[in-house]
Amino acid sequence: MTKIELTPEQASIVSAARGPVRICLPDGSIVGWLKCDITPAEPIFTPEEIAEAERRLDAAGPWFTTEEVLESLREPRA
Repeated sequence: MTKIELTPEQASIVSAARGPVRICLPDGSIVGWLKCDITPAEPIFTPEEIAEAERRLDAAGPWFTTEEVLESLREPRA
């Protein structure tokens, strides 16, 4: 397994993170994400938002496959 040792400045940033940390190369391109194990102070979603999401999942549709969505994005626009 490859090991990367953080500088003290980098370690401070990661330790203070409240969510995922984007890992970038010097040119700014993203090479990955570091998932920091944190427990949010508040729930991410309210009970109302969860109920709405569940209601939408139970809706009749229309539903589209991933391939159908990607194909519609490839189609030229008028």
